[in-house]
Amino acid sequence: MFRRLVVGMGFAVLVAGPLAAQDFEIGPRLGYVKWKEATGLENAAMLGIDATYRFSSRLGLGVRFDVSRPGTDEQYFAAEQSFGDTTLIFAVHQPVTIIQYGAHALVETGGALALFAKGGVGGYRINLDPQAARGRVSLSALGFTVGGGVRFRTGSGTSVVLEVQDLIYTNFSRDALNPVEQRFRPIRFPDVVPVQPAFEGPAHNIYAAITFLFTPGGGQ
Repeated sequence: MFRRLVVGMGFAVLVAGPLAAQDFEIGPRLGYVKWKEATGLENAAMLGIDATYRFSSRLGLGVRFDVSRPGTDEQYFAAEQSFGDTTLIFAVHQPVTIIQYGAHALVETGGALALFAKGGVGGYRINLDPQAARGRVSLSALGFTVGGGVRFRTGSGTSVVLEVQDLIYTNFSRDALNPVEQRFRPIRFPDVVPVQPAFEGPAHNIYAAITFLFTPGGGQ
């Protein structure tokens, strides 16, 4: 149903919207991600780049690439070491590297001040800190993006874009981010380190960003 809706919207704008010069737009993006709490990731900045080919003033197709460097939330990851009658409990924090990529379709109202909707499909990869995980460990799966925003045309071939997106990470597993070996996971004092419910499945993460777009060579 969603796919038919997107295809129908795209066909409608091609028919109803006036054609513009076919332009290629590219630009850097700066944003901030509020990760779903159960993922065990701390909110963090995300940097990216967009490249979009405009078929008309109202329709475009493009690609994206984003990188973020959040830390893990200590309440979900802990380690325990026992020496006779002494037990030490450590909160485990590690930085992880998140890379996401994909293709997107854009539908826009057109004009100097335009509203738009955007959706895409691609993938994501989370690399654990090699020192904390004692090696190269990563988690990767299919990802989707759905969102919208407003575009301000600031000049010939330049624009500023404000948008909010839902970053949907499929097959997400918080336990896959835990660098602590099973034998060191806390079990002796459940009151000090309560067992957290496992989280697996799709994770919806909110991403707010500003993008600076330009058309190489200037717009027409």
